[in-house]
Amino acid sequence: MIQIIDNTLTAMDQFLPTKEDLHSFCELLITIGVDMIEMSVTAYKRMEFLPEEGKFLLNISDREDKNPYPGFYRYISRYGEVKDDFIPEIQLNDVREIVKLREFHGQKDIRIVGLDDLICYSYDKVMKEITRSLPGCNIIFCPENSYQCAGALAIHWAMNYGKSLTTSFAGCKNNAATEEVIMALRLAARHKPNRNLTVLPRLTALYEKITGQRVGNKKPVIGDKIFHVEAGIHADGIIKNPNTYEAFCPLCVGKSSKIIIGKHSGTKAIKLKLAEMKLPIPNESGIHSILGEVKLRCMTERKSLSDQEFYNLVLEVTSNERGQTYR
Repeated sequence: MIQIIDNTLTAMDQFLPTKEDLHSFCELLITIGVDMIEMSVTAYKRMEFLPEEGKFLLNISDREDKNPYPGFYRYISRYGEVKDDFIPEIQLNDVREIVKLREFHGQKDIRIVGLDDLICYSYDKVMKEITRSLPGCNIIFCPENSYQCAGALAIHWAMNYGKSLTTSFAGCKNNAATEEVIMALRLAARHKPNRNLTVLPRLTALYEKITGQRVGNKKPVIGDKIFHVEAGIHADGIIKNPNTYEAFCPLCVGKSSKIIIGKHSGTKAIKLKLAEMKLPIPNESGIHSILGEVKLRCMTERKSLSDQEFYNLVLEVTSNERGQTYR
């Protein structure tokens, strides 16, 4: 069974989240399907106590750091003696470094961080070599994202070689993005299909509040505008059959499709937007007049139109045409 560890709470030491925000963040991560949550000592101190639901891991420097913090499911450390309740971590920055894994032969668990360049090689061959180097070991793979392929590598690993991954929300630690991995595994392997992803907008807002960093509008799965459609042929296709352009239903991640009017829009998009806003649909000449003004304004202002701006533009164009008719 695939297990996902989220390590976002090891990346928030420089911020000042409240105890309540951290507990809410953990609750929402578990809601979307995260199996274990890894945190730093600083994050744990701010939380004061662990939530009742979920499994929690503490990232520490060495074994002695564990003593003041009992009660965690496991402890993760890059240094120190390896014991049953510890998961050792090794950083591999180059595929050629996998020979170092032989030092951990016989280990029950290990986390491999890095391997950014894996996508540049025969990754199937390398992944097989990793599993051969550590027979019987639960290998927790945490690919880094320097080549913008961490998500693909994590998913490929989980579906073909190992069952454990470490990710971070929105990819904030230069890891695979938790929400992208969960959604991809749901679609490709029906992994936890009953988990509630409609809370993702809340989780995103909480992440932005804690970090002060805005998530990009086009960020896969959680971006505000990922279901905004401008081109007319796409808008028409989504109305007729959403599966043509949408890999998953917007409602399942707490969002909805929206037709955006911009410089790439065509007459079909104009008609669909007028119908959506319950505005009268003029004849073809009127549609082309509206479209011409839309393109001119969008290119001049270098942006698409909001619903209110489109509404005002339609009123302006139609009133001008009526005025010309009566001259």
